[in-house]
Amino acid sequence: MVDYGPVLARAIASLDPNTSETRRDLYDRARRTLVDKLRASDPALSDTDLRAESLALEAMIRRVESDALRRVAPSQPKPARETSDAPVEAYQDGQPLKDSRKPLRIVAGAFGILVILLAGVAAYSLWPRVLSSSRSIVSQRSVSVAVEQPTANTGYIYLRQAVYYRTIHPAGTIIIDGSQGFLYVVRPNLSALRYSIGVGRDCITLAGLYQVVLKEEWPGWKPPSQQSADAGYDQMKNPLGARALYLNKESRIHGTNAPATIRQRAPEGCIRLVNEDIIYLYDRTSLESRVVVLN
Repeated sequence: MVDYGPVLARAIASLDPNTSETRRDLYDRARRTLVDKLRASDPALSDTDLRAESLALEAMIRRVESDALRRVAPSQPKPARETSDAPVEAYQDGQPLKDSRKPLRIVAGAFGILVILLAGVAAYSLWPRVLSSSRSIVSQRSVSVAVEQPTANTGYIYLRQAVYYRTIHPAGTIIIDGSQGFLYVVRPNLSALRYSIGVGRDCITLAGLYQVVLKEEWPGWKPPSQQSADAGYDQMKNPLGARALYLNKESRIHGTNAPATIRQRAPEGCIRLVNEDIIYLYDRTSLESRVVVLN
């Protein structure tokens, strides 16, 4: 492969004048000359060799041109700045520059203060109404919690919790183990959500495979004929609790208004959970869910 650098450098040095146009003409002549010589060579070169020689020439042209530009650049006069010719005295009597954004900042600040004042007035006027509504909600919740919560001496082991549970039944199945006093909702990966239960006299002998055939809120409770302030409290005294999942006409999983009887035998009722647990189970159980009762 020929070194085209010295040849091009000597050719550029002999140019008069040495401008970009004359150099471009020189490069074009070099390309044509190279192509003619390569095609007339004996033996004839392959396409690969022709392409390689052409690429070598182009690379050397770019290199020589960049060197030529660096040599020509220092000789060119630097453009004078427009402000360098202006006398300093011309600016001494000029008017000071004004900040055009200052009025906008003043307007934005005033608008922000106005918004804060309006928000304060609205909050002051609505605060008594919000306070009274929040007090009513807290009072209603306090009644419900006082009835629904289990007794203070209930151990942690009897609270609703996720546990390891190995079974052949699919996820979503409800398994009632009356002898242990627990109800399990099967979950994936060998786990289940466990609830503490109490078994009433009506379901002591209950066993087998069932389905949830009916769901009911406040089962068996009838609203009072006259609305009273204690209607919500009377509702929480419902013997079957807040919710019920029916397995058939006689058997059901339900709540209780006596959480202290959980894990104890009771003269009435079936599978009992505290109201908080039965509401949680009710909201997450669909109709036709499988229920397995062990005995």
